[in-house]
Amino acid sequence: MAFSTIASAAIAVGAAIKKELWDKVKNSFDDHEARINTLETVATKVPVIKWYVLNGSSFSTATGLHYYESDIDFTITSAFIRIFEKGTLTGSFEVDIKKSTTNLNGASFVSIFTTKPKITMSGASDYDASTNQVFDAGQIDIAVGDFLRFDITQAPTSGVMSKFLLTVYGE
Repeated sequence: MAFSTIASAAIAVGAAIKKELWDKVKNSFDDHEARINTLETVATKVPVIKWYVLNGSSFSTATGLHYYESDIDFTITSAFIRIFEKGTLTGSFEVDIKKSTTNLNGASFVSIFTTKPKITMSGASDYDASTNQVFDAGQIDIAVGDFLRFDITQAPTSGVMSKFLLTVYGE
């Protein structure tokens, strides 16, 4: 089904209203609504941040590895970390995303999580992703000009976490 135009003669003053006219109107509305539903489905989950770290170093925590200033309003709907190769790493890998509505001053940032994304290495395998994260509902609405900061709050032990991915989705 596709949109079909209605000829001016079909709606001229004094022209008889026919079933074909109403069928065209109905079919055009059906097509219109189907297209809107398709767009809404496609546009619901947008990756806001997709940040790969492909070369790591040894550290136990890291503050301010990445900053993002929003140029759109959105609500964070999903955020997770993914490791690539686990290797011989032990311990846990945990990250935090913090939000500031004012500036890049470290004291102004507040976590968007009540439970931070974490991967426990003892049960992990290559290409695992965190699934435990819980959002703080009061911190997930992001406005134009808000800042997000990416921190590592716990790094694995017994080696170097060399490759991982942070992904944040919003709508």
